[in-house]
Amino acid sequence: MPNPVSRPNAAIPAALRPLAREVRVAKGEWVFRKGEAVHSVFFVLDGEVRLSRFSKGGGEIALHRAGRGEFFAEAALGAARYHCNAIASRDSALLAFPAGKVRALLGTDATFAREWIALLARQLQRARARLERLALKFAAERVVHYLQTEGAGDRHEVHLQGTVKDLARELGLTHEALYRTLARLKRERVVGHEGASLFLLP
Repeated sequence: MPNPVSRPNAAIPAALRPLAREVRVAKGEWVFRKGEAVHSVFFVLDGEVRLSRFSKGGGEIALHRAGRGEFFAEAALGAARYHCNAIASRDSALLAFPAGKVRALLGTDATFAREWIALLARQLQRARARLERLALKFAAERVVHYLQTEGAGDRHEVHLQGTVKDLARELGLTHEALYRTLARLKRERVVGHEGASLFLLP
């Protein structure tokens, strides 16, 4: 039997909560692999999972980074098999929701269906922002755009839960290029850095 959500979160529609099963994955562990039969949709309680594919040369191409409070693999509800890999960027606690039962709810629970559509709309907005960011030519533009679209408050502050290498993957940069860019932006007083937080300076 599925476990109830031990830590209720407003981002999880009420109809899903009784279906949740908590899963813990260690850093570097695979949640699922491309080509596996779709079995679950996931929500990140803590940690971070990156969705990615691998190029023919073996390089990892990050498609999305799901952090605390986010669903991932929701697009797999319309497929028989996962279209990408899901790998924990750090030790993570997830909630897994059986894909078949989520599909059934979409057909029988109108309130849940509306909530799910709104959730997908928010996810789509974030995906569009990421595509817009990756189209920018210069690394500094990508960093500033990331803070403007993902940051909170007047300072557009982002608390980095992963490593700089994780952020570099998200921005489509090498970690060396990102280190150099952050150093320059800090010297020019465009970006501030306190602990694990990055933010825009006025």
